[in-house]
Amino acid sequence: MNRIQIKARGFTFDAWSDGPEEGPLLLLLHGLPRTSWEWHHQLPKLAEAGFRTVVPDLRGYCPGARPEGVEAYVVDEFVEDILAIADQLGWGDRPFHLMGTSIGSVVAWCIAGEYPQRVATLACINIPHPMAIVEVMATEAADKQRQKMSYFSNFRKEGNQLKMFESTLKRMELPAEETDPYREALSSEEALRAIFHWYRVLKIPPLKPVVMPTLYIWPRKAGNVSREAAEANAHYVEAPYRFEILEVARNFALQMEPEKITHLLLEHLAEHAQ
Repeated sequence: MNRIQIKARGFTFDAWSDGPEEGPLLLLLHGLPRTSWEWHHQLPKLAEAGFRTVVPDLRGYCPGARPEGVEAYVVDEFVEDILAIADQLGWGDRPFHLMGTSIGSVVAWCIAGEYPQRVATLACINIPHPMAIVEVMATEAADKQRQKMSYFSNFRKEGNQLKMFESTLKRMELPAEETDPYREALSSEEALRAIFHWYRVLKIPPLKPVVMPTLYIWPRKAGNVSREAAEANAHYVEAPYRFEILEVARNFALQMEPEKITHLLLEHLAEHAQ
């Protein structure tokens, strides 16, 4: 694993990178409140499979890409960042492979739905296609899904960031070596204010189904996505689709069940990244 910097859209994004320079590009998107470190178990294994694997810190998560103002953190800005990063890595004229977890999944679904020509394969963890949640909100399961996302109100409050950050890390019950890198990178007031802007401006426009081979992994105990929403995800993939359920992991699934997730991701690429 190598620490690199990528200049795109006037920002400098810190990133982890591994794998052959000539290999097909695989971009991994992290969650909140995490950083690119979240993928440290999977990154070397995906690189060993022959992929040029890059995990950028999203906007707000590194000093070189931390614009001021809440409107700088709308989903479309994250989408444009990732496309520009792919361009800088030499993949502006060919599709790359894309994986995401948590808010990284939201960004990945949006890229795949809005720019299908840019994405060769897709894998998302925890958050399903946003229209799956919209669908469930029009059913009898709406109250269940609404309750599962009730934490949004606390995450949106200015001045509440450090409390929410620490409580989230504590609730995961991971070893210190798994979470200390997040505290080191994000515990400043400036960083936490920036990353929690995500919840203050989150609004997903109507999004088309995705049309590339897709793997969706649902950690049942994560608590923010109902089974109904997870199962409705199948309605928004018009391509080969695989749905897997994790029975142990919660929100930090990549660090809670690293071997199982790595195995699923490698199987997905082996089958479809030809």
